[in-house]
Order: sequence, then structure tokens, then C-alpha cells
Amino acid sequence: MIYRKTYNLVVAKIAEIQDDIKQNSKDIKRAADFGDLKENAEYHAAKDNQAHLHNKRHRFEKHLDKEVIEPGDINTAVVSFGTKVTYTDGEHPITVAIAGAAEYELELYENIVTVASPFARLIMGKKKGDTLTLDLPGGTKTVTITDIQLLEE
Repeated sequence: MIYRKTYNLVVAKIAEIQDDIKQNSKDIKRAADFGDLKENAEYHAAKDNQAHLHNKRHRFEKHLDKEVIEPGDINTAVVSFGTKVTYTDGEHPITVAIAGAAEYELELYENIVTVASPFARLIMGKKKGDTLTLDLPGGTKTVTITDIQLLEE
């Protein structure tokens, strides 16, 4: 499963990486023109960057074949995949996005909680006004869900 917004961000990220790969190819050619490739630090750095860029592109591309979830498919009556949840501990409101369990999403969103995390497993299915108790390293904390919305388009 991949949320439509995430899918669009992944496509944009792949295009950005493609541009970086094209520039990198030019960098490799320019560095190769300096001669002796054995001792050419610029060439080796550009080749290392090439491998990094191709790996990064592959990491993103492998998620394009997942089922795309449209905003209209998301039920905002409960905390679920594709929602943005605001909760408070009575003092500070905190907003987090509930998204898939892939590491690439950590590069795309701020304040993300993946569905595989312990917090998401605890909060999934809860409704606005529900109160939960969190077991934290410093003790327990009670929080109340104050809002559930779609991730922005």
C-alpha cells in the first residue's frame, strides 16, 4: 500500500535522482579526461556517487508497484494509514503522519510514524476524543486525540 501523496512524492524524487545521475555522468566523463584513472580521486568519487545514486533510485522505484490508496479511500473517523493525527498531553499539541512502513517515507515526510511502529500499533483504530496511555522510558504519559485528518494532497 502506498498513499497517493507518497506515490507522487516518490515519482518526483525519482525524477530528481535521474537529473542527478545525468549530472554525475558528466562528472565522470570530466574526471576521466584528467587522465590516469588509478590515481584520479575525482573519478573515483564520481563513480562512488554513481553507485549511490543508482541504489537510491532503485530503493524508490521498488515502491511504485504497490497498491495506490486514494484520499477518498481513507476513513478519517479513526486513526489509520494515510491520516494525520493531532494529540495532546494536556500541555502541547503534537501532530504526526501515519504512513506506510518503508524507510523511504522517512525521507519524504516530517513527523512520520510508520504503521509498523509501536506507537502506530497503539493508536491505529482510535477516534477523536479517545485517550491512551503511553509507556515511555521516563514513565507513562496520557494523551488525548484531538484531530484526525487526511495527509495533505
